[in-house]
Amino acid sequence: MCFAILTCFALHLLLGRCRGVLEIQVPEVPVIARFGKDVTLNCSFTAEGNFSLADLSVIWHLTETRSVVHTYTHQQDLQSDQVDSFVNRTALFLDELGKGNASLLLRQVKIEDEGSFTCFVRTKDHNSAPIMLQLAASYSRPNLHLEPHKDLKPGDKVAIACHSSGGYPQATVRWLDGKGTDVAENVTTSQVANEDGLFDVHSLIRVVLEPNSTYSCLVRNDLLNEETLASATITEDDVKGKTEVRTVMKPLDSTEDKEAQADFNKLIGRIWWLRRNNGRDSPGQSLIQIILTVILGRLGWFSPGHRRLRGDLRF
Repeated sequence: MCFAILTCFALHLLLGRCRGVLEIQVPEVPVIARFGKDVTLNCSFTAEGNFSLADLSVIWHLTETRSVVHTYTHQQDLQSDQVDSFVNRTALFLDELGKGNASLLLRQVKIEDEGSFTCFVRTKDHNSAPIMLQLAASYSRPNLHLEPHKDLKPGDKVAIACHSSGGYPQATVRWLDGKGTDVAENVTTSQVANEDGLFDVHSLIRVVLEPNSTYSCLVRNDLLNEETLASATITEDDVKGKTEVRTVMKPLDSTEDKEAQADFNKLIGRIWWLRRNNGRDSPGQSLIQIILTVILGRLGWFSPGHRRLRGDLRF
C-alpha cells in the first residue's frame, strides 16, 4: 500500500472512521449466515464526481481487533496484511467496483467469523461503516430414550433423555406433557460446544411412570425461528418405553421468518446494484420492475418476510 493509503487507514483505526464526502451504505440489521455456507457482506459507496479504479482502495477489517480481512488497492488484491484465518476465503466483486459495489464475499463461514466487520473505502475522499455478521445452524431432530428401559412397572421413577446436536446459537429447550403444557420441574439441560463451535443439547426429565403418558422435547433456534420436536409415548404393553419421533418446523406468527434472511440479504444487495445503474443501463425500468426481475430470475419465487412453513412437517 502506498503511504497515503496507510496514513488514511491509520487515522481510520485511531479515530474509528475517516471523515469525507464519500458516502457508504451497509445493512442496518445484522446479516445472518448459515454455518459452512458463503455469505455476502453488502457495502456500497457513492463518490462525488467520477473516480478511477487506480485511485480506489477497499479495506475490510474486523471492527474490534482491527485485523485485516481483505485489502484491494492499485487495482489488485493485497494479501500480505490478511489474517491467516481468512486466506483464500474472501473476494470482492471486481467487475462491480466501478459501480460502487465494495461488498465482501466470505466463503464457508465459521462460528469464529461472527462479529462486526468494517468496510473502509478510499477514492479522493474516504469513509467507513460497520456491519454485523451473525452465525446460525439448525439443530438436528431430537433423539429420545428411556432410562432405565426395561423391567419397568407403573409408579417407577424414570428419566427421558433428549439429545439434539449441530445447532447455533444456544437453543431454548422445553418439555411438554400430552396436553401440550410446559413441564419445568425435574428437568436438567446442558449445552456444550463442539470443536466447530456448534452446540450439542442434552436434556433430561424425571417423571413417574404412567401408562399411556406422552412427553415431548422441543428444541428451538430463536435466531432462525425454527423448532424441532420429538415425542415419547409410554405404552401399556408391559409398560415399555416406545419412542415415536416426529419433527415440526414452524415460525412464530408474531415474528419475521429469519430462516430466509440470509437469502433476503443477498437479494437486497443485488437490487442495490441494479437500482444504481437504472438510469444508466435500464432507463425504462422502475424499481418494482427491477425487484421482480431479480426475484423471478434468481430465486424463482420469494416473498420477503413472508416465506413460511405451513403446518407440521412429519418425517
